[in-house]
Amino acid sequence: MFIVGFLGLNFLITSGCVLYFKQMDEGEDEKGSYTILRKLGFTRGDLLRGIQGKQLLNFGIPLLIGLLHSYFAVKSGWFFFGTELWTPMLIVMGLYAAFYSIFGLLSVLYYKKIMKEAL
Repeated sequence: MFIVGFLGLNFLITSGCVLYFKQMDEGEDEKGSYTILRKLGFTRGDLLRGIQGKQLLNFGIPLLIGLLHSYFAVKSGWFFFGTELWTPMLIVMGLYAAFYSIFGLLSVLYYKKIMKEAL
């Protein structure tokens, strides 16, 4: 159980970091676009809502797939162990969502910094 938990946490942190660094790189590439959009009349709020929507998709889809994977993995574990594991499953899914949300929040904060520099 410890090995499975360790590998799962390792995968979660690794995939979250990869997505975060990918977003940091894309943010640097899009810096000029924010200046142009601002000159076209978009407000900071409009740009921020667009960034939040983008991050929701970039971090939400892997989060949803990960949560579905954990649900079906625990469901198959019920077959092997013969007991229901609702409490551990909900705790793990909550932690998984919290970690991914932290990566998403850090990404949005980084984009806000990039946007401020571009304007």
